[in-house]
Amino acid sequence: MEKDLSLFNGAFWYDEMNLDILLNYPFRMEGGFILLCIEGEAVVSVGVQKCEITRNTEMIVLPGTTFYLLNASDTFRVRILTFPKDMYDEVSLRLGVPFSSYLRETPSFTYPIGSPLLKNIEVWMDMGKLIYEDKGNQFNALMLRNFIQNYLLWLYDKSIHYFEQTVGKFSRKQERYHQFMSLLDTHCREQRDALFYADKLCITLSYLRMVCHACSSFASPKEIIDKRVILEIKVLLQSTDYTIQEISQLLHFPDQSYLGRYFKRHTGMSASEYREL
Repeated sequence: MEKDLSLFNGAFWYDEMNLDILLNYPFRMEGGFILLCIEGEAVVSVGVQKCEITRNTEMIVLPGTTFYLLNASDTFRVRILTFPKDMYDEVSLRLGVPFSSYLRETPSFTYPIGSPLLKNIEVWMDMGKLIYEDKGNQFNALMLRNFIQNYLLWLYDKSIHYFEQTVGKFSRKQERYHQFMSLLDTHCREQRDALFYADKLCITLSYLRMVCHACSSFASPKEIIDKRVILEIKVLLQSTDYTIQEISQLLHFPDQSYLGRYFKRHTGMSASEYREL
């Protein structure tokens, strides 16, 4: 069943909510969002990662990421700010690839109670809410753009110690794994062959298998590719009105029947059954 998730792709939006609209509903974000958990706990999927969210957890989900809520407590509540891709792109070009890589690999951080940084995050949320609600301000659009830019610049300054340490200590295999995941986000709709990604990385298929075994919980690049493709199919089934035949064409499957068998093998249900959930 298709849901109205247009708010997650709007120019800018603030709310306090429980995210139940995304419960077991994979959605590929056109924009991004900043989230601060204020109560309860939950488990979410960010790309192929599972992340636990508890009170005082801040999460940054970047544009183009597939996100959904796996489970949550009855008390789960978050403050959330969404932003469009172009706002993020403007800032990320200035801050460089390592920062974006760090955010993709480490999308969440839980602040200790009483942390000065937690108080700062709460202030940023208050500022975002104030600007969002002040729609009559003649400079509102500029203020929103400046707010996102300033928040990301602030986050960069506070995170630089962590991501420079992490990036500087990546092993050769970890670097290749991150590159593989980035390529997969870009090409998952048209390429399911692990050899394609090995060739793009200028490594052998055997070495790519070693990389995935060493750097992830998956046994092989094929498992990772299949998981990412299944997420993409789920997104298209639930958040678009494409027919299953159109989805099979979009994802370069030979035909609808092939996609149906592929989906059922990995999920235990047909594409039609999943769409009706």
